[in-house]
Amino acid sequence: MMDLQVVAKPLQEQETEMLVLTVFEDELKKQDYFLALDEKLGGKIARIIESGEVQGKFREFTILHTEGIGPKRILMMGLGKRKDFSLDRIRSIAANSSRYARRIQAKEMAIHDFASCDVNPADSAEAIMEGVLLGMYRFDKYKSKKKNPSKLLEFVTVIASNEETVAALQAGAHKGKHLAECANYVRDLVNEPANYMTPTIFAERAQTLAEKAGIAIKVLDQAELEAEGMGAFLAVAKGSDEPPKMVVMEYNGKPGAKKIGIVGKGVTFDSGGYDIKPSSGMLRMYGDMAGAAATLGAIHAIALEKLPINVVAVMPLTENLVNGKAFKPSDILTSMSGKTIEVLNTDAEGRLLLCDALTYTQKHHKPDVLVDIATLTGAAIIALGRTVSAVLTNDDNLYTRLYNAGEYCGERVWQLPLYDEFRSQLVSDVADIESVGGRSAGTITAAVFLKEFVDEGQSWAHIDIAGTSLMEEEIARYVKNPYLPKEGGTGTGTRLLYHFVESFVEA
Repeated sequence: MMDLQVVAKPLQEQETEMLVLTVFEDELKKQDYFLALDEKLGGKIARIIESGEVQGKFREFTILHTEGIGPKRILMMGLGKRKDFSLDRIRSIAANSSRYARRIQAKEMAIHDFASCDVNPADSAEAIMEGVLLGMYRFDKYKSKKKNPSKLLEFVTVIASNEETVAALQAGAHKGKHLAECANYVRDLVNEPANYMTPTIFAERAQTLAEKAGIAIKVLDQAELEAEGMGAFLAVAKGSDEPPKMVVMEYNGKPGAKKIGIVGKGVTFDSGGYDIKPSSGMLRMYGDMAGAAATLGAIHAIALEKLPINVVAVMPLTENLVNGKAFKPSDILTSMSGKTIEVLNTDAEGRLLLCDALTYTQKHHKPDVLVDIATLTGAAIIALGRTVSAVLTNDDNLYTRLYNAGEYCGERVWQLPLYDEFRSQLVSDVADIESVGGRSAGTITAAVFLKEFVDEGQSWAHIDIAGTSLMEEEIARYVKNPYLPKEGGTGTGTRLLYHFVESFVEA
């Protein structure tokens, strides 16, 4: 666990192994917040700026060793041009700084509050702690020899420019710590291989978390799912010896406040079923439960921050495998809603879990707002790549809230259309609806399918995180985001959903 503190004192008096300072590329000689520190250093910072050693380009860094003042080292980090500044740059700078601290085996570091950047103190501190903790993440649980086990950053100090901002910085720093820890917890869940993350194990993890956080929880087993008539969900589960589960968690933060429903897809391994994936496409398919993991992480963060709002989180969980009982192409399924579905492809299984979970959530919990999140379609990767998640909705207000949440926390989203014309791709000759609409507009038709199970008048949004939930090493080379891991689960959706839900909190 990492500790933190916020202090208001001159930079040169802060005792620390490493002090992080930042400069803008186009304002190198206008940064006056560290003038008193530089005087103590005899003008060393000014000289390396004058020499061109420090140019201020984004993420450029220079290390200075000091003597006779509080900081033992100063890490100068470039912020790029002032016009390009954003909270996400703070996150990136903090992530790079924490990684450098780990490389030199520093146990603690201090960083200024970015007050010179005209940013809200709470937002700044939140981004700092998110960057530090997300940037330090590693998944080495199954390595017999851990990589650099002694290189652990244990303490972070945020240095306030004045006493008046200390309280806001403290609140923001603790919030950022909570959100990053929840996102890292989600990364751990997503990175667990399928033999260590079955539906039963996921449900047990959720139970443990709920008990610690004081969240009400119910776990539906196969008999209860059958009693609810979840024929679509259960059809997917038939191919596995692992029993399906559905986790339902309720956070009640304020009686009478809005209720937000979140449904997360939880396929703990996806082979594709009888429409089996190629071997290369089956790698990392233990991460097909990233939507359920993000849902769990989000409700945990909401509980930790004690948001005055009500949330129900529903996570249908199963494997999609092949045996003699597995569902088949051309099968006709009866969903919980009573609508029948013609199965055209068993690798389009996620929507079958979600449609029944959406029906269940609306029937039993009647949310004011309903959102689902899923690693649903490879088409989302083709459309938006690996850094932006797709959003489709029947309520543009929800998209605005999701867009703003994504821009704030660095988990960006973009809207795709949900026009009525796309419904024609799902017309079935033998059932109420086909499960897939062909290769054209695959992300859109998947959302159109889900919309069929959304009640009239229900405000709803669908988030497709197929491209953003996992990072591959070759992708990381061009994404170059220091607070994302080079490989494995990104935790995407956790902070996005938190800020989306927070946007409904009444002032």
